[in-house]
Amino acid sequence: MKKDKENYYNKTKNMPPNDNIVKFLNLNIEPKIAIDIGCGAGRDTITLLKHKWEVLAIDTENTEGIIREQLSKEEQKRFAFQKSTFGAMNLPSSNLIVANYSLPFAKIDYWDLIWNKINNSLLSGGYFVGNFFGKKDSWTESKKDLIFLSESEVRNLFTNFEIIQFNEIEKDGETASREEKHWHIYDIIAKRNPSN
Repeated sequence: MKKDKENYYNKTKNMPPNDNIVKFLNLNIEPKIAIDIGCGAGRDTITLLKHKWEVLAIDTENTEGIIREQLSKEEQKRFAFQKSTFGAMNLPSSNLIVANYSLPFAKIDYWDLIWNKINNSLLSGGYFVGNFFGKKDSWTESKKDLIFLSESEVRNLFTNFEIIQFNEIEKDGETASREEKHWHIYDIIAKRNPSN
């Protein structure tokens, strides 16, 4: 693992879960099978495991050890890890897919394939919890290889879902590496329609 990525994972491994995960858990959904795409150091994965979910965590870097060292023996039994790029990842059937600060980093050429994998994995009545970068994000200038979507493009991804939460967030702040930036994010909790 490259030094800058190792530093990033070390800085983020003790961070609390993302707000949308906390809000999702407050819905009191029965814990079943979850997939955390782009899990990083495991902030959301660990929280779900502590709430009795079975979690398959996926990342392009091998962060399995970073996550496992933070789990009890019982939690480790419900944890699996897959090292994979977004395009090559294998998504089994699931009741919850989490994708926080990950999908915008996918290769644009694989976007349709990735979104189809997510749709095919998510069982009827399952939930998507994640976020997307908007067009007003300052990285649109410096990181042109990332995926930035308009509000309508994001909403179009969820035509077969009931949208439970849709928040547009614009704020100035820092990245985990202390870089100043303007964030533009669409934060979503959505439930797959039973008929689709």
